[in-house]
Amino acid sequence: MTNSATALGLALALSACGGGTGDADADGDGTITQDEVNAAVADVSINPGNWENTVEFVDVELDEAALPPEARGFIGPVLESMKGQVNTTQSCVTPEQAARPEAEMFSGNDNANCEYDRFSFSGGTIDMAMTCNDPASGKATITSTGTYTADDYAMDMTIAMEGTEMGAMKITASSKGKRTGECAN
Repeated sequence: MTNSATALGLALALSACGGGTGDADADGDGTITQDEVNAAVADVSINPGNWENTVEFVDVELDEAALPPEARGFIGPVLESMKGQVNTTQSCVTPEQAARPEAEMFSGNDNANCEYDRFSFSGGTIDMAMTCNDPASGKATITSTGTYTADDYAMDMTIAMEGTEMGAMKITASSKGKRTGECAN
């Protein structure tokens, strides 16, 4: 699921934008469906061009005592080394992608069973929470809050995982993106 943090940050680069309709639970039944998320981002667009996206791992917490004995003393330092790492990518967003980002970007791993607890893109703010149950990697609760314009975004994310081989883990990350100009061909 650590790739989920990176993927989520990169996916949000394509959907952080102007517009948005607020809370996605349009029918007020307490359940946010994929169709409601699709409707919530239907009017979302960003400016096309080259986008620089960064994800920084701010903190990684793990109860090393919950690890199998052979992993203790090894996993902790590896996770500790992730703190402060910044992954930067460049992506070319076409006019078609910019005009209509796909809501499925928020669904997580295709094999995961995800449910939205809240999902709102409105008035320049992002507020999302979802829970995913992945048969391969356990349960993850993902929250994201931040701000956006048509040319940039900034988000703080928390991923709390349980049911993994390494026990419970919490990853805090910061994701930022900005349009840097036209796409290079």
